[in-house]
Amino acid sequence: AKSIWGIALVEQAQGKFAEALAKYNQVLEIQVKALGHDHVDVAATYNNMGIVHKALGDYIKALECYQKSLEIKLKVLGHDHVDVAKSIWGIALVEELQGKFAEA
Repeated sequence: AKSIWGIALVEQAQGKFAEALAKYNQVLEIQVKALGHDHVDVAATYNNMGIVHKALGDYIKALECYQKSLEIKLKVLGHDHVDVAKSIWGIALVEELQGKFAEA
């Protein structure tokens, strides 16, 4: 999964978002089978998928991914962890792009 993750990161950086998203979906499937749903690596994959969906302009899917990432991080890491803040930040950015300024 780590090799596929690395390729996805490169594709994401190159703006090849559809390809990166396909790789992240592969990684997610492998991670959930190997690690279970409530693992920080799964949360990180959801977070990266949120970034890609946001870049593609699919804000609904971006929010879904960021929310899943946040739920896992809260469960595993607790409220005061810096990685929790990253997911909250992602949610706020998408809500801002949607014009939901009060929520953001």
